[in-house]
Amino acid sequence: MTPSDTGVVEVPDSARAALADLVSAYFTRRPGWDGGGGAGAVAGPVRVLDAEMLVPGRPGIIDVVAELGARFVHATFGLRTPGEETRFIPDGEEAVLGSLVDDQGPALVFDATRDAVVAAMLLQRVSGEVVEASLVRHLREDEGSVTLAMEDRIAFTVFTEIVEGPRPDLELLLALDEVGFNHLPAPLVVWRRAGRDLGVAQEYLAGASSGYALALTSVRDLYASGGPPELAGGDFGAEAHRLGTMTARMHLGLDKAFGRRPGDVGRWAEGIEEALRPLSPHVLERPDVEELLGELRALQVLSQAIRTHGDFTLGRTCRTEQGWYVVDFATGGRPTSMAGAVTEPDGNGPVYRSPLADVADLLWSLEHVATTAADERDPTGRDGLGELADAWVARNRRAFLAGYLGVPGISGLVPPGREALRILTQSFELVRAAVHQARQNER
Repeated sequence: MTPSDTGVVEVPDSARAALADLVSAYFTRRPGWDGGGGAGAVAGPVRVLDAEMLVPGRPGIIDVVAELGARFVHATFGLRTPGEETRFIPDGEEAVLGSLVDDQGPALVFDATRDAVVAAMLLQRVSGEVVEASLVRHLREDEGSVTLAMEDRIAFTVFTEIVEGPRPDLELLLALDEVGFNHLPAPLVVWRRAGRDLGVAQEYLAGASSGYALALTSVRDLYASGGPPELAGGDFGAEAHRLGTMTARMHLGLDKAFGRRPGDVGRWAEGIEEALRPLSPHVLERPDVEELLGELRALQVLSQAIRTHGDFTLGRTCRTEQGWYVVDFATGGRPTSMAGAVTEPDGNGPVYRSPLADVADLLWSLEHVATTAADERDPTGRDGLGELADAWVARNRRAFLAGYLGVPGISGLVPPGREALRILTQSFELVRAAVHQARQNER
């Protein structure tokens, strides 16, 4: 893997006002930036910080870094002569953002990741890799990035929300690769300019199946057939065990790459309560939660904190013939919740948490899959499915934890004793569930 710091030609200042309008138009259409007044809405003026002509001419590419309100954003625009034939991926004219006049005349401006030819040009400009445009397709998209599959051999991610300096999530990916953790798509090149990470090209995992999709299929099979989950045609137990093993290896790799810090269970208890209070205050009034948090405050165990994944759910994993992989990390590298976090004194340093916060994310994700499948099958109230759901969740939680705890060396990172494990993971799960519910309420 080699970094790519592109040498580029600056766009004239006279074009920057038009580029600011195009940035605004682009993010109005991005997932989570819809301008509807929600938490992810486009807010505030656009200030272009960095505008570079990556590829002059028609077709051409302009790359823009800007401030949008309080956020740093990144947009890559394709240029074509008006009326020129264009194939957008996926199909749809909504990729067109407006027009621009430069020293070569008027141009139609569009999202460069939506034009197969221009996207292939962008990858070649960033990495030197040449791909066939007809074999470029969209792979996934979220609020902070767009990922393209190139000839089913390269996954090219363009970050649309960026940070000043290196991205913590990319830092985790590169560090794990460096220490030999091979359960991730190998990074090929990092696209970087002026110290900012703008994208990354990685190995494409052919034949990969989402961990979420595999688990959902398993629980659907159980709901259709009934009986013990281990006898259902789509039993997930063995896969949950392997996923637990991979998770422990990830944590040991992060420990090797970044080291560990002493944890403080008392502070974690305070952090969990502080996180729950604004997100889900009624949960704190439940007797079972009061009892659990009381057990947590009374827990006297040694604990460790490491750099963690930060949002470790089934949807961020995939399964191939070679085994389980981590597909991506928390957007921007910040954990879903800072409960249990250890940071630098100024609060701006890397976040260290209990590895059990990641474990709790995954255990919560198993519960979420079972609930989703039950609601899908019986939206009126999951009648008759509760017992099956509980059995499926219990089996796969046990299998995941057995795989996790069975990896040599992991006992040095987690507190000793099954009771401490139960108390900590269930406490972190409360926060994960509250964060998810808050996200749902925002939509």
